[in-house]
This record gives sequence, C-alpha cells and structure tokens, in this order.
Amino acid sequence: MNRVRFPVQIGAAGLVLGLLACRPVFAIGWSELVILFLIIAFLLGPLLLKLARAWDAYQKSQKKK
Repeated sequence: MNRVRFPVQIGAAGLVLGLLACRPVFAIGWSELVILFLIIAFLLGPLLLKLARAWDAYQKSQKKK
C-alpha cells in the first residue's frame, strides 16, 4: 500500500514545487499608481469628507457642554 501512494506523493511534490518556482511578477508603473490613487480618492473621498464633517460637528457639540 505504501508503494502505491509513492507516485502520487512525487506528483504532488512536483506540482507544489512547480507552483512555487513560477511566482507571478507584478510590475506597476507610475501611471498605474496614479490611476489607482485617483480611483481610491474618488470612491473614498466623499465618505471621508462626510466623516470629517460629522467629527467636527461632534467636537463642537462637546465644547458647548
């Protein structure tokens, strides 16, 4: 029984080593970073602005007490 599983273990080890040897390389240039920053700013900007205004209103209400 141990002899039957031996080729399966060798095949699995070969697949794992092959996946580790072929790591993808991600190369991002400045233009991609700028586009990514603009998308993030466009999506999160209004939310952060609303949060900042609410925090400012909360701080002002705490000062009055």
